[in-house]
Amino acid sequence: MNPESNRNKNKEVAVIGGGIIGLCSAYYLHKAGKSVVVIDKGEIGKACSFGNAGYITPSHFVPLAAPGMIQKGLKWMLNPQSPFFVRPSLNLDFLHWLWSFSKRCTQQHTVNTQEAILDINLKSLALYEELHAEDALEFQFYQKGLLMLYKTEKGLKEEAKTVKQANRLGLNAKLLSPNELKRLEPNIDFDVIGAAHYPEDAHIAPYELLSSLRIYLETVGVEFIEQAEVTNFNTGSLQGDDIPANRSGPIKIVSAHYSKGAEKGLISADEFILANGAWSGETGKRLGLKLPVQAGKGISITISNDPNNKCSPTTFDCKTPFILSEAKVAVTPFNNEIRFGGTMELGVLADQERRGISPNRIKGLLKSAGRYLPAFRADNIDQSQFWSGFRPCSPDGLPIIGRCQPYTNLTVSTGHAMMGLSLGPISGKLVSEIITGSTVSVNLGPFDPNRFHSEEKIA
Repeated sequence: MNPESNRNKNKEVAVIGGGIIGLCSAYYLHKAGKSVVVIDKGEIGKACSFGNAGYITPSHFVPLAAPGMIQKGLKWMLNPQSPFFVRPSLNLDFLHWLWSFSKRCTQQHTVNTQEAILDINLKSLALYEELHAEDALEFQFYQKGLLMLYKTEKGLKEEAKTVKQANRLGLNAKLLSPNELKRLEPNIDFDVIGAAHYPEDAHIAPYELLSSLRIYLETVGVEFIEQAEVTNFNTGSLQGDDIPANRSGPIKIVSAHYSKGAEKGLISADEFILANGAWSGETGKRLGLKLPVQAGKGISITISNDPNNKCSPTTFDCKTPFILSEAKVAVTPFNNEIRFGGTMELGVLADQERRGISPNRIKGLLKSAGRYLPAFRADNIDQSQFWSGFRPCSPDGLPIIGRCQPYTNLTVSTGHAMMGLSLGPISGKLVSEIITGSTVSVNLGPFDPNRFHSEEKIA
């Protein structure tokens, strides 16, 4: 056995995935007294968690699988610069995901899930406040709220329903006229007819938190293996016999094989966490699991927002993050930087990775920003600086968190879509509570990984 394998052989918990979910899981597991190793196929914290908008969003209690999404998707497929795009594919897993997603784009599904989504978001917001108060972690936390900006009466009317429902659920929200918006953000001009304001939302600079978490975890003995892909698992029944061919009985994961360049390694652990985002479905297949997670590619660019920087193409003196709602573009101020991000391009992960960033998605995002922000200038923006990441999307728009049958020592935490950053702390805490046998902080029923097992296959 090679030195890397020996070094990690006796860990109590192995976390597969080094994004916000994996790092928060490692953090709370360490706090619970567990020895932990984190393995990631890339660089820790540099995947989807790295370049997102940084939103902590109780306001986002409507699932991705919402009424009208299928119709919008079909319409937007005709526009190469649209914010939502489904890349055609004959991949059976992807077709089944789309079929399952379409079944859930109903008003009843929204009603059934919004309380669970709001609850888990509010609990995560409270944990962010606790993390920010920790002396060992250094990251900036801003509770400045979130604005949803609208250019159309139709869009604003739909948002008014969401504001009303937010108030019913106990979340602060209100509609703003252009004059009220100007009083909130006096130094920025918006070309909109109105907005919704969710003052309880917050935001952070994602990589600031990820870096701080990693530094802290390394100092307390959590080990990291980067640029290493898990390739296979050793498993056995509870009696130590070989697994039955039908995998019908309880099974335990004994160890995971990984490949790091030419090096091969083995991680043995008592518990395994599957938290590698858009790649969790493929990893799950190696265990015979059905984890219907598809990649939703998002893009962003971060530019200087310092008025003293003469090279900056555009500067905005604002404190509140905002979303250009019809265009699905998120805009976030970070100190002397501002980030523009958005788009949801659904498709098979391997194809998404191979294609890179679509020039049409970039053009669409920049054009949209100019429509809402008269002062925005895209001419001097270096488009080569755009970043892309893959959101792990479940077909019902809910995270997948919990024990995964038939394995007795596997906990899954994936499928967070656009809420990964928002739900990082609560997801990590739930993983720790599951493994330690503690009372869980939220009802895990809506997020149960086994909820997809009974779905029929496409005829």
